[in-house]
Amino acid sequence: MLSALIFIAVLSVLVVVHEFGHFIVARWVGIKVEKFSIGFGPVIFGKKIGDTEFCFSLLPLGGFVKMAGESAEEATGKEWEFNSKSLLQKFMVVFAGPVMNAVLAFVFFSFIFMAGQPMPTSKIGKVLEGAPAAAAGLKDGDKILSLNGHPVKQWDEVLAVVRGGQEQIVFSVQRGEETLEINLKPEMRELGDVFGKKHSVSFVGISPSNDVTYIRSGFFESFYLGARRVLEMSGMIFMSLWMMVTGSMPFKDSLTGPIGIFFMTQEAAHMGILYLLSFMGSLSVSLFVLNLLPIPVLDGGHVLFIVIERLKGSSLKESTKERMTQVGMFLLLGLMAFVILQDVHRFAIIDHLLKWVHKILGK
Repeated sequence: MLSALIFIAVLSVLVVVHEFGHFIVARWVGIKVEKFSIGFGPVIFGKKIGDTEFCFSLLPLGGFVKMAGESAEEATGKEWEFNSKSLLQKFMVVFAGPVMNAVLAFVFFSFIFMAGQPMPTSKIGKVLEGAPAAAAGLKDGDKILSLNGHPVKQWDEVLAVVRGGQEQIVFSVQRGEETLEINLKPEMRELGDVFGKKHSVSFVGISPSNDVTYIRSGFFESFYLGARRVLEMSGMIFMSLWMMVTGSMPFKDSLTGPIGIFFMTQEAAHMGILYLLSFMGSLSVSLFVLNLLPIPVLDGGHVLFIVIERLKGSSLKESTKERMTQVGMFLLLGLMAFVILQDVHRFAIIDHLLKWVHKILGK
């Protein structure tokens, strides 16, 4: 139950921030906002404040802002309607939602850098059987003090030396009360990166432990690092999407849906607040990027309509917009069904349900 509440809370924060972006810019340019909903479907409860009804709806997987005069059928030509505004003002309103997700991620990441980013220490958690590390005599729990005479404290420092392509590495490790020196010759292996591309890298066969240290950054440096993290993650997501479209990265290994997000939220929450904030930041960057895609139904689709209208010098026919929106909705629903089925298989949902039923019946 607690995991479900955390999951709903995480999604609600991301949705509220996204929709608030649309809402606040719409109000700023003089558009009347009729409804601000967290969730879809039947309204559970709501309250009207000024011209806007703020409400929570039954399905918490999203939300929306309903503005006056959004469609040609509703538009009456009043100055406070969406369709009465300039293309630039429309663009600002639509673009504000994704931008707020990027801002939220920036705030989370900056806070994490300021509070102390959790980094694995140089302690070995697992030595793989048959790997060069096992053959050389390294063991689970060894704490690496130096590599080739260079002191190391964090795992990223260990990786930097190990993957440096050196033919021989001298490990100085602490094992209990002893300090040992172990000579190790790495192997060259083909390993995949985050984009699925294969690279030849030095391999020794060790993984980090759960032992972490918190690295705090300065006030201004934290903001710089937070902004850089958002930009780097956005670039990686755009690259991944491009590779999926071109077929160089399989869809099934690259996407997850609500089920996957639920389990990842649960795991992050168990690890601690900083891990949960980091996951929320990553998810917020994903929403920022995905909402920019030029697919009708998404914010990027509305931007596409605005750009087309700007280029042709006149409004698109509502029938054309409707057909494009229907195609976009069909594609998104198909993709959603695909990733949910993948999640059901990946997280063994059917097995979990059967075990739960057997447990209930057994009682």
